[in-house]
This record gives sequence, C-alpha cells and structure tokens, in this order.
Amino acid sequence: MIDNILNFITQHSALFEYWYMFPVAILVAIICNSSGFSGGVIFQPIYNLFMNIPIQNSVATGIATETVGMTSGAIRYVYYKMIELPIGFTMIMLTIPGVVIGNYALMIIHGELLKLILGVILILLSVMQFYGAVKNYMGTRQNIPIEDIYGYMWIPPIGGFFSAATGTGICELAQPVLEKGLQIKTKRANATAILVEATGDWIITILNLHAGLILWRLWIWTGTGVIIGGQIGPYLTKFLPERLLKLIFSVCVIGIGVFYISKGFIWIYNL
Repeated sequence: MIDNILNFITQHSALFEYWYMFPVAILVAIICNSSGFSGGVIFQPIYNLFMNIPIQNSVATGIATETVGMTSGAIRYVYYKMIELPIGFTMIMLTIPGVVIGNYALMIIHGELLKLILGVILILLSVMQFYGAVKNYMGTRQNIPIEDIYGYMWIPPIGGFFSAATGTGICELAQPVLEKGLQIKTKRANATAILVEATGDWIITILNLHAGLILWRLWIWTGTGVIIGGQIGPYLTKFLPERLLKLIFSVCVIGIGVFYISKGFIWIYNL
C-alpha cells in the first residue's frame, strides 16, 4: 500500500509541487470569509513575489482560487440567512457590466496604473471604516428595502471593473457601501459583499479560462484549501464581535491599498 502511494507521488511529482499552499489557502479563506474582503489580493503577491509565477498567471489563478473560496463562504452565509438577498442580487447585476469592461481594460491599460488608482480609493474607504470601528459606529439595519440601494448604483460597476482588471475591488468597495452607506449590520454587510464577489469572480474566471491563464497544478491545492476555509470562516463569524471584524477588514484593506500604491509608484519611477 505504502509502495503504491510512493510510486504515485513519484510519477506525479509535478502535481504535488505546491502542496504546501493547501494549509495557507485554508487560513486565507478563513480570514477573508469572516472579515469580508477578497482573498485574491493575498494570493496574488504570494504567487508573484514569493513563488515567481508570472503576473498574468498569478492574477488569474488568484481569482480562480478566490472564486471557489468565496462561493463556499457565500453558500454557508445563505444557510445562516445572513445575506441581504434583494440588495445582493441587485449589486450582482450592476457588477457584471463593470467586469466585462474591466476585462477589456486589462488588455489596453497598464495594470500598475489601475492598481495605483484602486489603491487610493481603498485607502480612503478603509480609513473611514477604521475610524468607524474605533468610534464604534456600526450598522444597525437588516432586511432593508431595495430602493435604498438606488443612490449607490454607480459603485458596484466600479468594483467589477477593478476586480476584472486587477483582481481586487468588488468586496472592498461593496462592503463599505453596505455597512457605512446603507447602515447594514457589519456581519450581514460582510456576508452580502462575499456573495457579490463570488458571483463576479465566476464571470472573471470563465474569461480567464478561455485565455488559458490559470495554473491548475497550483489551483488544485489552493482551491481545495479555500473551499474548506470558506466553510470555517462564516462559522467563526457568529462568535466574533462586529467591531473586531470591522477592524480586521479596515486594517487588511489599508494594507492592500498601500501595497497597490507602492507598486504603482515603482512603475511610474521606472518609466
């Protein structure tokens, strides 16, 4: 039995090249699915900077990984009845045009410039969220009427645009709209943003599938890991204080914004 296992591993050594990313993916998915921001932004620098995978493959594989992880989390949140479904479905429909345009923009606009712009937006939003967490300003509403989203209908397409073009944006823009704009409870805002992210990611991943950019021997480990983490994160959310979740979201997104801005300035400096 052991000999057969060893022979299989030897014959398929390339398949086990990235096995160590399995526990990493579980941890990332737990953090992201409990806090309400996208995991692709963590996977991309790991793939590109630490594993020396080309940026196009890093972005595509990161989004493909995030797709199944966020879908796993969204299914769990639906089961817990924590999602504002009418608002979430409306935001999904508004996100789709942005995804299509963003995928086209990726081919004609330099990715570092897009990340610089997104980084500035993320810093502004996350600083406001951090301030709200420090002052303990929390959303209090649930089951809100659909017409309340009308004043924010321009934001989901922007999130879809940046997610398709840079791999980040839907969750990071949707969550502040839901929690700070619509005053939805933090946990419900996180859950709804994850549903919107998961749906948008499927569209992006289908486009990347057609382009052949996904590194499958890596995805098989990270994809499996985030499916597991996507179930654990929502479960842990039930026991975590909303203020803590808001702080985690804002600090992580500030870090994402700083990373994107620094990458953008390095690109400008090297022009």
